Amino acid sequence: MQPNGRLLGGRYELSALIATGGMGQVWQGRDTVLNRDVAVKVLRSEYTGDPTFLARFRAEAQLAAGLVHPNIATLFDYGEVPPADPRGEHLAYLVMELVRGESLSGLLRRERRLTPERTLAVLRQSAAGLAAAHAAGVVHRDVKPGNVLLGSDGAVKITDFGVAVSAASVSLTQTGQVIGTAHYLSPEQAQGARATPASDVYALGVVGYECLSGQRAFDAESSVQVALMQIRDTPAPLPDDVPAGVRRLIESAMVKDPAERFPDAGAFRDAIDDVLAGRPLRQTVPYARTAIMPAVTSAGGTAEPPATRTMPAVTPGQELAPGPEPDPAEEQREHRRRWRILVPLVALLAIAAVVVGGLQLAGSTSDAGGGTAAGPPTPATSSAPSTPPPAPTVQLVNLVSSDYVGRPVSEVQAELTALGFVVSISPQETSDVAEGLVTAVLPDGALPPNSPVTLNYAVTPPPPPAPAPTPAATSAGDSAGQDEKQPDEDESDQNTGGRGNWDGNWDGNGNGGGNGNGRWNG
Repeated sequence: MQPNGRLLGGRYELSALIATGGMGQVWQGRDTVLNRDVAVKVLRSEYTGDPTFLARFRAEAQLAAGLVHPNIATLFDYGEVPPADPRGEHLAYLVMELVRGESLSGLLRRERRLTPERTLAVLRQSAAGLAAAHAAGVVHRDVKPGNVLLGSDGAVKITDFGVAVSAASVSLTQTGQVIGTAHYLSPEQAQGARATPASDVYALGVVGYECLSGQRAFDAESSVQVALMQIRDTPAPLPDDVPAGVRRLIESAMVKDPAERFPDAGAFRDAIDDVLAGRPLRQTVPYARTAIMPAVTSAGGTAEPPATRTMPAVTPGQELAPGPEPDPAEEQREHRRRWRILVPLVALLAIAAVVVGGLQLAGSTSDAGGGTAAGPPTPATSSAPSTPPPAPTVQLVNLVSSDYVGRPVSEVQAELTALGFVVSISPQETSDVAEGLVTAVLPDGALPPNSPVTLNYAVTPPPPPAPAPTPAATSAGDSAGQDEKQPDEDESDQNTGGRGNWDGNWDGNGNGGGNGNGRWNG
């Protein structure tokens, strides 16, 4: 059914199909309330019919709606249209900013290679948008040329946040279908690990490689083969005409170990700025966050400065000498070991001070009671109070609700307990979500350890009460007549706003025909 001219959700008039793919269709539309052009993404029925997918997709849409940045395609609205009859489709849709231009994938199909200057310009704006998402605790998980939109005004916008992680919770009936795009999948995602901001950096590095070389970093006949190559293989060197600084930038972003990569898109953006300014990358593990230990009071009462690791000075144009690279995981373990030693030591010092003070007080009291002194006991002179040791810095844990919504409650409870939270569970009767799956995590955000956290999880509502037994005095005819009476079924005839079989098979996010919003997971 073609929904041209129909109102979706009673508000959005769909006019032209922009793209179609594995997760649904992208339409150019018109918001009849605000009188503006929009892009509407309608999801396929195999996703919208799955309660787990809908629960996670709603949570991801809420996160994406909070991302406001010039390099992020703005999410305006999310809606669902229930089926008009039991056999109809349950529609879910996103309303996005309409970017007039084309996707990076369309540009690469036409021009194949981009100059280093143009590539850095696209990567810089893309990294700036992703940096805003990472700062808000949102990981894209599906960065690829189809999700990088190039506006006709020169602006670059990242689109489609959260689609891949929501779709990953759905068991598809089509064999061989892969959610996400293996050509831009980070090694840790290919191995089934959770995506992090460094995963988005890897994908953006692969995008940059493709722009500079004119070909994908890894390519094979199947997505499984490509995923294996992401884990174990090294791409071919970039062409000789790519400057050394740009080459080193892409290589640093595409390191297999996420701990050796730029930690997030903000660090990658800063590194791009250094390359554009002709400055060398600053260290072997670029722009990693540095954890500063608090000052420790020594026995003499002076504060010792925190230990620092100085980097050798690098003059412009000088190559960094190869050497053993620090292991961030080992540094974190050393950090924790120092805390385990430091906290008991501070406690022992405090206890020792109390014991010594008590002994001094007991000694002076004993001398006064013995009567050996010629005069009245001399009052003890109190020394200046010592400076108490600094309290240990509380390490906050960033709790993102959407990471847990739609998962089994026992699994989430164990995971959050291991993170140090005090977890309680609360059943919520609902027929929209499968029983035993988490529907909400309260509260979320940056929380200290031992914070109370409540998990709401779905339970099936109890069946309606059985009808009261028929009194014995009722005649058999009356009883039969009552048995035949059934409550009227609610047969809704509301307008689905263009309900129909809108399934399709997408070939990547982006604008089609030069005007429109992005395409989806291809």
